[in-house]
Amino acid sequence: MYFCNFGSGSKGNSTFIKAGDSSILIDQGFSGKEVERRMKEFDIDPRKILAIVVTHEHSDHTKGVGILARRYDIPVYITPKTKNALKEDFFKKVKLNFFQSGDRFGIGDVKIKTFHTPHDAVDPIGMVCSDGHKKIGLATDIGDVRNSVTHFLSDLDLLYLESNHDLEMLQNGPYPLFLKQRVKSRVGHLSNQQSLKFLKSIKSQNPELSYLILSHLSKKNNKPYQVKELFEEDATKNSEDYNIEVASQDRPTRVFKI
Repeated sequence: MYFCNFGSGSKGNSTFIKAGDSSILIDQGFSGKEVERRMKEFDIDPRKILAIVVTHEHSDHTKGVGILARRYDIPVYITPKTKNALKEDFFKKVKLNFFQSGDRFGIGDVKIKTFHTPHDAVDPIGMVCSDGHKKIGLATDIGDVRNSVTHFLSDLDLLYLESNHDLEMLQNGPYPLFLKQRVKSRVGHLSNQQSLKFLKSIKSQNPELSYLILSHLSKKNNKPYQVKELFEEDATKNSEDYNIEVASQDRPTRVFKI
């Protein structure tokens, strides 16, 4: 399998996954031109994308979905509640395939298992993508560490996990009070320490974890080097050996082959 995050943060999110001969996108929150530019860096052909799977309706995950889907005739997989939370013309001339949170389905060689996540969207989901052997887990835009989420994230080879903010930076930062409260809430975003706690809760289920990709960092309330240091220090302390990377808003990650 192959994994590449094209960008992660409040200004746009999109992730590429390939299993066998089948390629999909998870979300598309960039302009069509920008996501095409980022794909081109790795010779990824948008005409070969079989589907765009939408995790929730927030614009940083959806604003470019319709553009890319229409341009390349790409079907969109979405829950009915998420579709209904978007404007009626959002999916004009787009092929829609509906699924429910908790469903399992296949797109070509990509096998997908979905699960509900705690976030302030109408029907937010996380997912595990597999080729039948290797597994990639995606758990971002999560406000709280819950066993109901941890349960689904077992036997992973790569985990894409939110680490949104440093709590002290958020509390002392420029956000208005209502936004600070929203981010910190049980349906907001994970702090660095919450993310580390979440990782610890699922590590026992993932002895073969090779890659941890930390994502959705706040530009105003977090620092990439602090996030990486926190997780690397914990891995060293516990004699754990896996690759730790931090996804950026401004550029793609490298392509991971697992």
